[in-house]
Amino acid sequence: MFIADGGGGGSTPATLPDYAGAQRKLSIEPSAIPDARKVFSDALEKLEVKLQRAVSELKARPWAHDPVSNETADRFNRDTFEAGDSAGLTALRAYRDQLKGVVDQLTAIEADYRRVEGDNTASWGRINNG
Repeated sequence: MFIADGGGGGSTPATLPDYAGAQRKLSIEPSAIPDARKVFSDALEKLEVKLQRAVSELKARPWAHDPVSNETADRFNRDTFEAGDSAGLTALRAYRDQLKGVVDQLTAIEADYRRVEGDNTASWGRINNG
């Protein structure tokens, strides 16, 4: 299997933002698909929990209630939450979307293999060939 579009399936934008880096291909033997999907699913679940907490817990507050801490907190919050494609939270959400795309693709590919091959042990590599 090849995930040539960065793992995002059909929802991947045609032009990736600068923080996305180069696209990569992932090649997986059919027998490894369930384990690979679990790895990506676990990562997605952990990231989702952190993202849900991030908005409230990451927001900087002016700790000294002076002009310097006000400006610092404002700048941090703008860069983290409001800076469009360069915002830290935007990059994390894009990463989450890519992980979800990989999980969705692996799930679909596994379903296709199972539909075509069933639980044929030779197809899934669960036999000792030597």
